[in-house]
Amino acid sequence: METCYLCGSIDDLTRDHIPPKNLFPSPKPSNLITVWCCRKCNERYSLIDESFRIFTSSVINRSKTGESVWNKKVMQSSFVRSPKLKSATIKSLVPIEEEINGIKVKATGITYPIKKTKSFLVRLTKGFTRHFNPEIDLAGAKFKVYHITPNQQIVDMLHQKFFYVEKGDGVFRMWRMFVKDNVPESVWVYVFYDGLMFMIKVN
Repeated sequence: METCYLCGSIDDLTRDHIPPKNLFPSPKPSNLITVWCCRKCNERYSLIDESFRIFTSSVINRSKTGESVWNKKVMQSSFVRSPKLKSATIKSLVPIEEEINGIKVKATGITYPIKKTKSFLVRLTKGFTRHFNPEIDLAGAKFKVYHITPNQQIVDMLHQKFFYVEKGDGVFRMWRMFVKDNVPESVWVYVFYDGLMFMIKVN
């Protein structure tokens, strides 16, 4: 029997895209992953998905696709449709210092609540686990989330030891490794628009 991957409900099921399809420009890839999700849980994440897209596509070292998403989906769509969202984003701006090609650059960054970040990433991990390893029960699992500064050395190490999945051109990359078969203990690494990297440890 199919159940919602977030709450376990069997009622009013829909298909939820993991990661959310709003991260991708058109035309969207045909191989996006979906899992069963009840309508209530699916709709509960719609605003978080939109604000997370703003956050991830805003970073200075984003991919060309991330820049396109920022310009077309954020500036010309989200902010036009919702002045309130635009105002809240402006209030979250802080001065930052980024390093690009070994050169430190002063810029402005968008802050994003840690609680929302963890909620978004834990949801992805639960969805991917349901898709790739549906036999694993995450009901009692604990999730730890870490922000990582991406670099080539980390990427090379991940490619050597982890299973790799890529969706879209410069949109989303994922590495995963289960410590043992059929148990929740695992490590997941996600990269959004080649600019933001997170690691999730599950046990």
